[in-house]
Amino acid sequence: MIKNYRIICQRGKVALKKKKIIIIVVICLAVAAVAGTVFGVKAYNDYITQQQIEERIKSIDDTYSDFEAETDRSKKLEILSDFIKNKPSTADEISIEVLNSVEPKYDEFIKKMQKFFTDDYDKVIKDNSISSDNLTKMNDKKEIQNYIDKLNSLKETIESEKSTVFYENNENDACSYVNKTDDLINSYNDRLQAIEKAEKEKAEAEKKAAEEKKKQEESQKSNNNINNGNADADGDYSSDGSNSYNGTDGNNYYEENNDDYSDSNSSGGTVDNSGSGSNNENYEWWSWTDGETGKTTYHDSNGNHWDDDGNTWTDGGWGMEHHN
Repeated sequence: MIKNYRIICQRGKVALKKKKIIIIVVICLAVAAVAGTVFGVKAYNDYITQQQIEERIKSIDDTYSDFEAETDRSKKLEILSDFIKNKPSTADEISIEVLNSVEPKYDEFIKKMQKFFTDDYDKVIKDNSISSDNLTKMNDKKEIQNYIDKLNSLKETIESEKSTVFYENNENDACSYVNKTDDLINSYNDRLQAIEKAEKEKAEAEKKAAEEKKKQEESQKSNNNINNGNADADGDYSSDGSNSYNGTDGNNYYEENNDDYSDSNSSGGTVDNSGSGSNNENYEWWSWTDGETGKTTYHDSNGNHWDDDGNTWTDGGWGMEHHN
């Protein structure tokens, strides 16, 4: 009986061991199943995340290719603007892993597209910049105004594009371009004012010179008329022995027979002993020209006086009438 009890106990222990082993196996299988599930889910999630990252990157590359292929500036700006709007953020339904992976790529391509516009700004400024030395030598107002017009057009372009081109950049970046154009425009306007001032001064000088020339010509013409009048008056003395002086009214105021006649008018208010007649050896006459008025008066040794205006008078001698 005792022997049977021992056999039963041994069988119980064996059965208990088997149960323990089974339990351990079941537990291990359960743990393995759970672990497998966890790793499976993670692997799946990683796969999905990688797929999303690759899709985003492909979309970025495609957008940039479209941007480079586009030739219309306004459409390029539109592509950049839409690209900025579609940039993912923490507010979007996107995993942090995807965001961290694609955000640097977005930033990189935004800067590349912005650079297209800023490079164009730099080129316009460079093409319309004139050194101070060359600017002072320029006198073509139309050419200078053309530079000003192009820079003003650039300022308008920057103003219309700055919210996109300078997105997430310091506002000073846009202001620096505007300041560059303003500095150039101001220097060109100063040069235009200098040219216009020089032209005005030149025009005034030419006008003054023309007026002075005209004044001199009129003065010369007046002197020539006076000299011609004197010559006409002197010419009224004929060399045939019957000399006469005619006034402006056509009357013969004075006659004297002289075989020889000559005169020499002087200017500046000097007296000239002009001649003598051979028929009367004691007869002589003189002329005097006023240096200011240019008028000449005459008198002879008989006390007769006359002038270019036809006036005659006497202080004795022949007793001629005084005519005015």
